[in-house]
Amino acid sequence: MTDTPKLSYCADYVRRNDRDRFLCALFPAPEKRENLFTLYAFNQEVSKTREMVSDVILGHIRLQWWRDTLSELAKGEIRKHEVVEPLAEVLQTGLLSVSDLETVVAAREFDLEDRQPTNQTELDQYIDQTSGQLSVLAARLLGAAGEEAEHAARLAGNAYGLVGVMRAMVFHGRAKRLYLPKDRMDHHGVGQSDIFEFRKKDEVRALTRELAELANQRISEARKHRKALPKSAHSAALPIVLADGYLRKLAKAGFDPFSAEFGLARPASLRLTLNGLFKRY
Repeated sequence: MTDTPKLSYCADYVRRNDRDRFLCALFPAPEKRENLFTLYAFNQEVSKTREMVSDVILGHIRLQWWRDTLSELAKGEIRKHEVVEPLAEVLQTGLLSVSDLETVVAAREFDLEDRQPTNQTELDQYIDQTSGQLSVLAARLLGAAGEEAEHAARLAGNAYGLVGVMRAMVFHGRAKRLYLPKDRMDHHGVGQSDIFEFRKKDEVRALTRELAELANQRISEARKHRKALPKSAHSAALPIVLADGYLRKLAKAGFDPFSAEFGLARPASLRLTLNGLFKRY
C-alpha cells in the first residue's frame, strides 16, 4: 500500500479554497503543476481581501502589503511567507513578471469599492482583469506564448469568470454586495433587496437567464479559439468545462440562481477528466 503524496502548502491551500482550479491544475505535466498551484494560491490570497477585513481601509493595507512584497521580489528580496517564497521561485523561471502579478493585485481594488458595476461592460472589465488575466498567466506557465494563445486563454478565463459571478450571488448577497450589472437589473425590474433576500421571482430568473445565455455564448466563442492554445497549456482553459456544467445545472433549476442545485453544484469531475486527458475543452 503506497502513501498518498503530501501536497505542498500552496497546493493544499488551493484545494481547500479554489476547488475548480485545483482540479484543473492536476492535468498538466507533473513538473508544471506546482507553479500553477503557486499562482492560484497567490490569486486566492489577493482575491479574499474583501472577505477578510471589516474595514475597507484594512483591505487597502492588505493589498499594499502585497504590492510592497512584489516590489521587494523584483529586487531579489523575499519575505518569509508560505506563498511568497514559492512565488519567488516562479518568478525566477522568467515565465511571469512582477508587473503581471501587480495587475492581479490592482484588479482587486474594485472589490473594496463595495459598489455594483454600472453595466455589463464594467463587469466584463472586472472579470477580464481577474479571471481573464489569471487564465493568461496560467497559460504562460504552461508554455503558451504569443497574442493568439493568450487571447484564447483570456476568452476561457472570462467565460468562467462570468459564471463565477453568477454562482457567487448568494455569497455576495449575504454580504450585501452586488456584482450584477445595474442597468440589466433595472431592465428586468430586479431590486437590490430581491438579491439580498434571495427572492425567487420571475424577474430574477429572467435576469439570470440572460446572463446564462451570455455566458454560454462566451464559452462557445472560447472553444472556437482553442486551437490557438498549445495542448500543453489547455489546463489553463479547463475551468470552462466546469462552467458549462454549472450552467446546465442552472437551466435544470429553472434559472433560479439561489437554488442549491446551482450554487452548491459539485464540479463535473468525469467530464473534466475526459477533457483533461484528451487535451480539449
